[in-house]
Amino acid sequence: MTGTESMTTPYLTIQETLARDSIDGLSQLSARVVVAAEPGQAAGGVAELVAGAGRVAVLDIDTARLAFSKMSMGLITYLKQHPGERADLEVVHCPMAFNNKGAFWVQRAGDINNPYHGMMMLHCGDKVAWDKAPG
Repeated sequence: MTGTESMTTPYLTIQETLARDSIDGLSQLSARVVVAAEPGQAAGGVAELVAGAGRVAVLDIDTARLAFSKMSMGLITYLKQHPGERADLEVVHCPMAFNNKGAFWVQRAGDINNPYHGMMMLHCGDKVAWDKAPG
């Protein structure tokens, strides 16, 4: 899908923004995800990614983080089906997110930057192999 790079780029910026305990710019970023995802709406996971993006632009960071978890599951599903599009990306799982229910996300390879706990527990999480990730 030609829009994948631009779909992933604003998603990653949302992830990094939430990891900094911020909601600045989420409205514009989520709109970019929706527009970039449009060409591939039929692909697995894209509808879930778009649904989450539609709810991430809120004034409450806890609600934004919950919507981001939905976006993440959609993106993981999509990227598992398109392995050529996940270069330099990895899946991470935080078992403590959402009252120990746990949550996954996609991030750039490198240090863990937890979007669910932010600065309080920035590096909390475990990297997960793509073939072991849900989706």
